[in-house]
Amino acid sequence: MPITNEVVANERTYAVPKTCAIAICLDGCEPQYLEVAIAEGLMPTLKRIRETGTDRLAHSVVPSFTNPNNMSIATGRPPAVHGICGNFLFDPDTGEEVMMNDVRFLRAPTLFSKYYEAGARVAVVTAKDKLRALLGAGLSFDDDRAIAFSSERAAETTKAEHG
Repeated sequence: MPITNEVVANERTYAVPKTCAIAICLDGCEPQYLEVAIAEGLMPTLKRIRETGTDRLAHSVVPSFTNPNNMSIATGRPPAVHGICGNFLFDPDTGEEVMMNDVRFLRAPTLFSKYYEAGARVAVVTAKDKLRALLGAGLSFDDDRAIAFSSERAAETTKAEHG
């Protein structure tokens, strides 16, 4: 079912892409590293993507950790709204650090889930499995319209859990 209406997520309105849209997030990477690698011919695919697609740099959120930054991109909102304020948090009840990779910490839906709800097919592929559940929050894997897996644990995927 093609979607035709705009998608609203976290008090923002997003257009429906006319063609398949792909977002690539390179986490923890100084942009100059990419410029040098492209200039030296080490990243021909990224060079082609930049020349034929859309290339944008995003500013880091504070704190500049993987989980809050990726979830800010995925929700379109800052950590104060989506709730993922770090890679870890201190649990005062147990006295231990807890990794903030559980969807129970997520307070805002992802753009992926809102497009999915609108009828789009969604694929989320992440390098690190610690982000998979957060990025795939709100997706259902029983109707062949969504997948969410990590390259880190690609060999362990199941249709029920990953699509």
